[in-house]
Amino acid sequence: MRGRIVALAGVVVLAVGFLVYLHSFKRPHSVGMTTAYAAQVFPITISSVVPSELNPAGGGAPAATMQQAAAFAWQEFIALNWPAAPQTGMPNTRDYPDNSCNFSDPKCTGPLVWETFRQKVEIFPGQNPTSHTTQPPPGYPGVVPNDPSFGYDAHPQYNYYPSVPACDVPPDSQVVLPTPWVNLDETDQITLDSMFAGVAPTSVKGNSSPQMIRFLAKANRNEYVYVAQKQTQWWAGVLGPIQTATTNYLNQYQKSPSPGSTNVVSLPDGTIEVKAAWRELTPKELAKGRYTTATARFYEVKNSNTCYRQHTFGLVALHIIQKTPTAPYFIYATFEQADNILTPGGQPVEDADGNINPPLPPCRSDQTAPCPTTPTVTLDDTPVINPNMSNVPPQVNLVPPNAQYCTASTGTTPVNRIYYVNSQGLPALPTDGFICVNYRDETIPPPIIEANQTAHAAITAYDAAHQIPKSPWLFYKLVNVQYEPIDKNYAGLYKGNDPNSGHNPSSYHQANIVVETNRTLQLFSGGLVQSGGTGSNSDYESQFSGTAGMAIHKNVYYGGAQQNMGGCMGCHGSQGQHQAGDFSVILAKGSVQFPETPAAVGSAGAKPVPRNRSLAFHLNQ
Repeated sequence: MRGRIVALAGVVVLAVGFLVYLHSFKRPHSVGMTTAYAAQVFPITISSVVPSELNPAGGGAPAATMQQAAAFAWQEFIALNWPAAPQTGMPNTRDYPDNSCNFSDPKCTGPLVWETFRQKVEIFPGQNPTSHTTQPPPGYPGVVPNDPSFGYDAHPQYNYYPSVPACDVPPDSQVVLPTPWVNLDETDQITLDSMFAGVAPTSVKGNSSPQMIRFLAKANRNEYVYVAQKQTQWWAGVLGPIQTATTNYLNQYQKSPSPGSTNVVSLPDGTIEVKAAWRELTPKELAKGRYTTATARFYEVKNSNTCYRQHTFGLVALHIIQKTPTAPYFIYATFEQADNILTPGGQPVEDADGNINPPLPPCRSDQTAPCPTTPTVTLDDTPVINPNMSNVPPQVNLVPPNAQYCTASTGTTPVNRIYYVNSQGLPALPTDGFICVNYRDETIPPPIIEANQTAHAAITAYDAAHQIPKSPWLFYKLVNVQYEPIDKNYAGLYKGNDPNSGHNPSSYHQANIVVETNRTLQLFSGGLVQSGGTGSNSDYESQFSGTAGMAIHKNVYYGGAQQNMGGCMGCHGSQGQHQAGDFSVILAKGSVQFPETPAAVGSAGAKPVPRNRSLAFHLNQ
């Protein structure tokens, strides 16, 4: 069958080879997984069909194994990265694959399936009929008559308020740049930090910060139609009585309402959201073909006004979440490009499957192993009580306190390595310089590596069968997948050790490098203290001992109970479900008024300031 092949032979070989790998697998740091690893093989097919359920014949997502979840995540990734149908603006073109194209077919140069999802500003534009008096452009609900998708398939329009012009087109010119499908309107990670790739070019005309990693968020037809059909309630965000009714439902029943409910908020099954990270590539990186690329719109400040430019960017990470019938809390999968984490000498710390390439980068002289970052950072969550009995945010501190930030010996920014700088105005985080990433806080667990090997073997066999040159998708790997809520009832890091499920630190925290980078996001659980004033992990020990009547923030309602979940699911629960937006932070926040532009970041000591959005806004993204 065209467009579909199962690499069964490759899987058998990989299963045998993986047992050898397991024999030599050593975790370089963190809590060890002492539970025996159960090698299981789940074939991964090259198919344009997005899976709609995990483990449907065996009890659904809560009863699945990590191996099943990893295969499910890869099937999502392959289908969503299929070439999209020709985008004519006609109904049922967005979200649909072009099955006349092969996977990673170089002859098919249009957008990928997930790239045709509606960007968050297309779902909740800054210029919208309920918050302004501007005339809605084509593609808004009510403009396309008799269309059950409410204009979903219209070509993209990024309507902020006020409108954002091109940076370099004269005002009286008739030149209009084609609107790209990739719209990078986020420049930081929910206001907590800005992130950079030291290997990226240091100078690119028109890009004031070419090493910066920029982000976007999109959602599929299911979410858009759900919002558009109730535009009077939700077009400017989840407001008023429906929000109160949703909150009351969650508190009473401790679970999500029925999918697709309209009197309370609950997105339909099959809702998919993606968050993608992109950056400029060097000529050498472009020539190697290890990245998928696209024309991207990004935002700058010119003459004190926001404007946009468009360049070719490379995809460095893709985060996929999907709501299924047995996972009303969504399933969360994160993929990264193989060359994200580099040594100071420019060598990948991991291979394309996620195995560690020994030796790990050495610790600096003022550090002791493990040292996932330079300088070392740690969370001080000793309970401190204010006179008014409110909790003081825990502090993320440098070790030692006078440690020097990470800078290159030959310049002002780190060379090769990924690095970040925490945002100004966040006193609980160290903000005076760059922090370099040496390796992950938690290594990628064995079942995920096995799934990556299986998927890469399937892609290789498919490329050979269809005479496709080496695919860039061979250089993307699954980092982890969260598919079941877990309740952690103690402070600090998760202590489970089962690699066959989500009950291990890597999976509980889903610590990745590009979608979540700084100490707060890498090891998140609980909630955000003081309405998210600092974004610090709020797992105070006193929350579990009952000091001053404090209680841990249980961030996920599911099955008649609440869980203190970590990582992506915990964050989406805290900032999505608890905000009456289901697990969608796009829905919880609503109208997108402004695109972000880079903050001023230079040598160590420079402090990026979140632009255009308040901190509370960012914590809801």
